[in-house]
Amino acid sequence: MQSKITSMKTEIYMLVLFLLGSNSAIGISWGVGQDNWISIILALGFGSIFILMYARINSLFPEKNLYDITESIFGKIIGKIITVLIIVYAIYLSTIVIKLISEFIKIVNLVETPVIPIMILLVIAAAYLTFSGINTLKKWSTFVFPIYFLILMYILIASMSEMKCTNLLPIFEHSIIDIVKASLKILSTTFAGTILFLTFEDFIRSRKNPYMIYFFGVFIAMVILISIFLISAMVLGIPMLESSYFPIYTVARLISIGDFLSRTEMIIFFNFLLACIAKISICLSAAVKGVKCLFDNRNEGLILFILSISVLVISILGFNSIMDLLNFLDSYQIYILFFQILIPAMIWVGAELKVSKIKRG
Repeated sequence: MQSKITSMKTEIYMLVLFLLGSNSAIGISWGVGQDNWISIILALGFGSIFILMYARINSLFPEKNLYDITESIFGKIIGKIITVLIIVYAIYLSTIVIKLISEFIKIVNLVETPVIPIMILLVIAAAYLTFSGINTLKKWSTFVFPIYFLILMYILIASMSEMKCTNLLPIFEHSIIDIVKASLKILSTTFAGTILFLTFEDFIRSRKNPYMIYFFGVFIAMVILISIFLISAMVLGIPMLESSYFPIYTVARLISIGDFLSRTEMIIFFNFLLACIAKISICLSAAVKGVKCLFDNRNEGLILFILSISVLVISILGFNSIMDLLNFLDSYQIYILFFQILIPAMIWVGAELKVSKIKRG
């Protein structure tokens, strides 16, 4: 088992970084106070159903990407329509991450700097990583994830003296309905975009088990998210956690171990930055592959340039402030489930019927 997990670690790391991304910096409170950790566990349960669906699609068509699969199942016209929807979704998701992380950078570290230059640098970094290809993305993830994990462990140990377990009490203060609603919010944010991994035909090689990759990736991401919430809640308390834009960064500012580790928040800053660049790059890569399939255009460099400019412009014009963006994120969750549930379910059912028909001859 250990050797299997080790052989798949690059794919698992890549999936974990994508799932966490900006969520680990911002989205760790979903309106149910100290019961948020229960909502995360429920979200893991609900999300596992969809993750199994994605893995099944991958196992049925191991050599094809999502765009080729949809055309193969539904025909050219419907396949192209689904391709357009996924491209729009990938662009939309990348603009949200760019806006969130650029506002994070501005608020916590570069207060006097206009947000537009920050966005430009983020897009350039993500575009370069995208242009370098999937293998470079995997190497980036292999490099970033261990750093990400070690920093989290450091924060956990260093903040123990500040933790108060009573901040997590009472348990089940909120109703089951509210806790379930919060879990759906987590599902629509943390799991958002997972279907984009199916656009990489070479993300999971045929010799590897897609079920294990998706399962361990999601499980590790959810454990980390629960840990971040518990640390933030026990150190800051629920009222301060819910009023803070970046709770774990606030926790890091309270940590000081001697003079040489008195600016822990800077480590957190670069940690989130590296993870978010990976997420933006994955979204851009999915969009580039979609446009290539849509127009049968092989000029990836040109497509990437046009999409990068488009993403940058939308990020600049889309939201005036982080408050506008956060308010939007509260209302968009129902719409995003269309891409996380309905489209994948249609593709999965169609894939099962297609494969069954082929087997019958």
